[in-house]
Parts: sequence; C-alpha cells; structure tokens
Amino acid sequence: MTFRKRSLMTALIIFFTAGAFAQDLDIPEDISKVATRACQFLKMEVGAEAAALGGARAAGVNDLSALHWNPAGLSHTERGTFYGTYTSLYAGIQHGFVAYGTKIGRSDYLGVSITYLNSGEMEVTTLEFPEGSGEFFTVSDLALGLSYSRKLTDRLSVGGTVKFINETIWRESASTFGFDIGSQFDTGIKGVQLGMSITNFSTKFKFDGPDLNIDVDTDPVYEGNPDTEARLNTGEWSLPLVFRLGIMVDLLGPESEIMPDPAHRLTLSFDANDPLDHFLRFNAGMEYSFREMLALRAGYRINYDQAGFSAGIGLDLDLNSLPLNIDYAIVNYGILGVVNQVSIQIGL
Repeated sequence: MTFRKRSLMTALIIFFTAGAFAQDLDIPEDISKVATRACQFLKMEVGAEAAALGGARAAGVNDLSALHWNPAGLSHTERGTFYGTYTSLYAGIQHGFVAYGTKIGRSDYLGVSITYLNSGEMEVTTLEFPEGSGEFFTVSDLALGLSYSRKLTDRLSVGGTVKFINETIWRESASTFGFDIGSQFDTGIKGVQLGMSITNFSTKFKFDGPDLNIDVDTDPVYEGNPDTEARLNTGEWSLPLVFRLGIMVDLLGPESEIMPDPAHRLTLSFDANDPLDHFLRFNAGMEYSFREMLALRAGYRINYDQAGFSAGIGLDLDLNSLPLNIDYAIVNYGILGVVNQVSIQIGL
C-alpha cells in the first residue's frame, strides 16, 4: 500500500468513525432539539475570517481560531503566536476569544485559549415586580482550553482540546469539563482538503447557588405553622455537541492544481454542521487573495434562524519579520441587525 493510500485510509477512518458516533448520539428528528443544551456561547463564531466565510472553516482554518473550530488546525502554527478577536453582538452582548499557540516539537503543537461572553446588565423581574425590581443581573460565560495537535504525516493532522467551562446567571452557576477532537487531511486530489471536528463532549452538570434556597409551607391547611427550609432541585444539562465536516479547494492560486497562478488565489469552502440541539446546517464561503496580502471574503449560512450573508476583508503584513494578520467581518443577523467582528494575530 502506497504512502498516499495509507494517509487517505487513516483520514477516512477518522472522519467516518467520528461521524457515525455523532449520529448515534442524535435524537429522533420529529422531536425538537432546541433549548436542550446549556452554554450556547460555545457555538458562537470565533474569528473575523471564519465569520466572513460564513462559518465554513473545518477544513481550511489555519490561524489560532482553530482552537475553537478544529484543533487540528493548530498544526499550521510554526512559531509562537498570539491571537485575539472581539465581537459586539446585538442587545449589548459582548463576546471575545484570545489564544496563544506554539510549536513544541518536530510535529507537535500546543495552544491555550480563553473564550468569554457577557450579557451586560439586565433588570430583575419577579411576579411581584413584573416591570422590574430595581435589581440588576448579568449572564457571563467562560471557557478555558488547552489544545494539542500533531502532524501524523505531511498530509494529515489531528488535534484535541480539553476545556473548563463555567456559566453564571445572576448568583447561580454551573461548571463542567468539555472535550473537542478534530482532523484535517490534504487528499492530494486537485488540491481538495477535508476537515472534521466534534466539539463540546461533556458530562451532565447542574446549576447551583443561594437563590435555590426557599421556605415552604408544608401544611397550608393550618395557619401559623412555621415554614420549612427547602432547596430547589435544578435539571441536568450537557454542552451543545456539534459535529462538523468540511471541504476546501483552491480553484485558482499558487498551489492550485486546477488553475495555477502565482499572484491570485480563489478558494471555495463548504461545511455541514450538525448540532445536537438544532437542525443540520450548512456554511459556504469564498475568498479571493492577492499575493497573500489582501483578502476579500464572502459567505452564506443555510438553515439558520437569522444569520445569513456575511462579508469581510483581511490584511497580512510583515513587520520586521513579525507576521501580522488583521481581519474584519460583517454578518447580517436578520431582525437582530448587523454584527461586526475584528481579529488580530501576531507571530513572535
């Protein structure tokens, strides 16, 4: 068996085994899966490049946003690199991601990441004060991740992430550990590249906090009997597991086998992502790059509730031998409005 055939067989085993496993975890299609998972911030798009490309990044992600999309993409990091992205969402919600990655061996790579979300202040409403009690609360989310990637061959990379996740709603909070796995494979066929990831494996967890303590009248028939101290029991939740499979090809470019061109590159990418708490969705993106310095991007999301068209621009600079990447994206979320995202990556 040739080297190329062995690589292809290894990649297909990884792709289809993971896909079958994700399918087994699914629930019947005639039952709505919406609102059956906690920590929805883990499904939000990270990185302006990915956002501009409609979220189609499983196969082609090569910056440190890979720690969110597909940890196998960490293997593109050849030097110590910092990455940061920020999104000002609708309704005053703020979302951000920062990461550091580096090469630690001949074929080994290590990365750390922090993802956060903050809802901003919202007024507390109760049955007694439906217009507001005068108190305010926030919803905050945090994920701390440690990622490892390895190049098994010059065509196949695999990676994994272990992460600690915390979600806090007012004075109640819940924490758990999650796991991601992924792979990227250069097929060697007309420049086609494949990517697979399964993100947010987790055990079940519960919310806990002081507001779950209540006083209950255990015998309301009789007046004057003292209330009994009790505690509300919350339901168990899991993280929003997502299976993502992607394909990418350079139609035009220096490495294209279809239309080679030293100065111009045109890349198409397509993802299918199947979240356990939603319907199967699709992502499509297109990127034009001039001399790998200036990139124009566009993308579209299919079967999403509101998100649809997106666009963006990227600039790759070399400042005294320090690579600097600046990306910007604008995403149309329908009735929720337009969202802007900015990302910066710098190598050391």
